[in-house]
Amino acid sequence: MTRRANVLTDVFCVLIVILSLMFLMSFPTSLSAKVTGICSNCHTMHNSQNGDDVARTGTGVGWDGSGQLTGGSTAGGAQMTTLITSCVGCHTSTTNQTVVNLGGSSIPIVYNTVQPVQPLAGGNFYWVAQGDDTKGHNVYGISAADSNLGEAPGFTGGACGSGSRCHVSLAQPPSPSNFNRGSCQGCHVFTYHHEDNGVYRFLKGHGASIGSSLSNARRNITTYPDYVLGVEDSDWEKTTSAVDHNYYKGTTTAYTNDGDELTNQQTLTSFCSGCHGDFHGPQSGNDGMGSASPWIRHPTDIALPATGEYSSYNPVTAYSTEAPVAWVNPSTPDRAEAIVMCLSCHKAHGSDQSDMLRWDYTDMIVASGNSGGCFTCHTDKN
Repeated sequence: MTRRANVLTDVFCVLIVILSLMFLMSFPTSLSAKVTGICSNCHTMHNSQNGDDVARTGTGVGWDGSGQLTGGSTAGGAQMTTLITSCVGCHTSTTNQTVVNLGGSSIPIVYNTVQPVQPLAGGNFYWVAQGDDTKGHNVYGISAADSNLGEAPGFTGGACGSGSRCHVSLAQPPSPSNFNRGSCQGCHVFTYHHEDNGVYRFLKGHGASIGSSLSNARRNITTYPDYVLGVEDSDWEKTTSAVDHNYYKGTTTAYTNDGDELTNQQTLTSFCSGCHGDFHGPQSGNDGMGSASPWIRHPTDIALPATGEYSSYNPVTAYSTEAPVAWVNPSTPDRAEAIVMCLSCHKAHGSDQSDMLRWDYTDMIVASGNSGGCFTCHTDKN
C-alpha cells in the first residue's frame, strides 16, 4: 500500500511539473537578441584573406543560396568595426528566402533582390526597390528618395526643425545633418548585436539635448530609456501561430508628441511618431488623431474595445498577424489590455500593398461578406 502511494505521489508530481511548464509556455518570454555563431560570419580582422580583400560594398551585396556574400565590389582597406559589409548588405539576400543560417548564426533578411517567399514581421524592401515608392520606406542603399513626398508624411519638425534630416527621410546618406546615422540607422540608431538589454529590435532614440554629435552615452539605456519594449519572436515571424509571434508594447495613457513620449511610453507607436507625429496625439484641426470618437485619423496607442463590433476579435486566443495588436504588458497579454498601434495596419519596412499596408485597402468593401484586413477588428461591418 505504501509503495502504491509513493507511485501515485510520483505520478502526481510529474503531472504538476508538466502542467506548470504548459502554463509558463502559454505566456511569451523575452528571447535572446544577441548574435551567436562564428565571428567571421560578420567580421574580418584585417580585411585580407589569401591576398584578397574580404569586405564587400556597393549596390547588389547580399547572401546567395550557398551562404556566400556576393555582389557589389570588394572594399579595400580597414573597415569600420571590422564588418564585412554594411547593414543593408548583411540583411540582403539574392534568393527568395528571408532567414539565412550560417554556422550558428541566423540572419533576418529585410531586403530580397527577388520577390520573397515569406516576408518577416517587419515586411520587406523588395517592392519599394522595384521603383514603387508607395510600398516601403525609402532607405539609402536600397532605393532613391521618394518621388511623391519631400519629407516623412505627418512630419512635425519639432525641436529638430526642417534643417535636420534625421526625421525627414531615410534615403539621405550619412552626413553631419543626420549625425552620420542615415539609411538603416535612421531608425536603428544604436545596434546591440552583442547585448541582451531589452531594447526591442534595436529601436532606441538618441536621448535628450544631443547637441552636435551622438556620444556613446546615448547608447546607455539606463540614462536614456527612450527605447521600445516588447517580446521578440525567435524567427522574426517566419513561422507564426496564435502564440508564436511578436508581442509589442502599447499603452492606454494619452500622450502628445512632446519629445519625451518614447521615454515615457516605450511603445512602438511612440517610436513611429518621432517622424510621423501628426498621425498620433490628441491635437485638433489638421493635426493629430483627435481624442475621442469621431476620430479625425485612425487612432493608435489606444485600447481595442472588447464590446460591440470589436468583440469577435480576441487576440489572446485568436491572434491575427494580418492585424496584430500591442499590449500594455507584452509578457502577460490580456484582452482588456489589447492596443491598436501603427503596425496593426502597416509593415515597418515595406509590403506588396500601397502605403505599406498589410492588405489591399481597395478590397475592404462594406456588406460584401469579406473577412480579414479591416474586418479583423471591425467584425460587424463586413
